[in-house]
Amino acid sequence: MPPRLVSDTQLVDRLTDLFRSEGFEASSLNEIAKATGLQKSSLYHRFPGGKEQMAADVATAVTERFATEILAPLVGDGPLEERIREVGRNLDAFYEGGERRCLLDVLSVGHPGRAASSALADAGNGWVAVFATVARDAGADETTALARAQDAVAGIEGALVLARVTGDKAAFARAIDRLPDLLLGRAS
Repeated sequence: MPPRLVSDTQLVDRLTDLFRSEGFEASSLNEIAKATGLQKSSLYHRFPGGKEQMAADVATAVTERFATEILAPLVGDGPLEERIREVGRNLDAFYEGGERRCLLDVLSVGHPGRAASSALADAGNGWVAVFATVARDAGADETTALARAQDAVAGIEGALVLARVTGDKAAFARAIDRLPDLLLGRAS
């Protein structure tokens, strides 16, 4: 069997970029073929579940990337506040200062399928769980830690949506800047 011209990682990266820029619903199979460099038949061979499988694979890949690259400093060593600030820098880089859309947003609109919806729920819950652990490590009780974590994720996600619809990235910058204060219980 000859080697694949587009690796699985490259394929998912290209799909991720397309879904982030165009949205899931607006990405036609023709646009997907163009973005990936594959013919429709090759896409169906690689993704027998069609566009819904593509969305699920993208959601899973981004969740794994978040765990290994974006949120990883939270489980490392060093002062807790500095680890949170590093995650903030990672989020800022990942979302290009609020320029790039979030997949939780673009894949949750429409009907991405059960597997993608489940992967998105896992992503959101995982992100909240990591932030809640940080808040508990800072001394918050279980209920307060969960609320702080949800507020932090909602603030970042909401700021990304606002940046997308208004073009103003200031709310995203503030959400990133406030992240340590929110998780550590210093936010007013």
